[in-house]
Amino acid sequence: MGLLRIIAIFILIYLVFRVITLYVMPWLLKRFIKKQQKKYYNKNYYNKEHNHNYNKKKTNTKKQLSSDDIGEYVDYKEIKNDKNYKEKK
Repeated sequence: MGLLRIIAIFILIYLVFRVITLYVMPWLLKRFIKKQQKKYYNKNYYNKEHNHNYNKKKTNTKKQLSSDDIGEYVDYKEIKNDKNYKEKK
């Protein structure tokens, strides 16, 4: 009787383990993967929106600086440093 009981317990443990690996583990893995995907997409969506706004501000400031705050163009003449030039003056 003792040996049959031990064999029955091992068979029961094997069947429970098999049911867990066939049905419960895939369900748990799918659930875990979905949670990780949500975290990843939420994080990247925030970064994409943040970078988009940052780039938008950056391009707007460049346009304003290029048209408004540049200043006046000054044309410089080249001066030679030789003795003849100083003597003529």
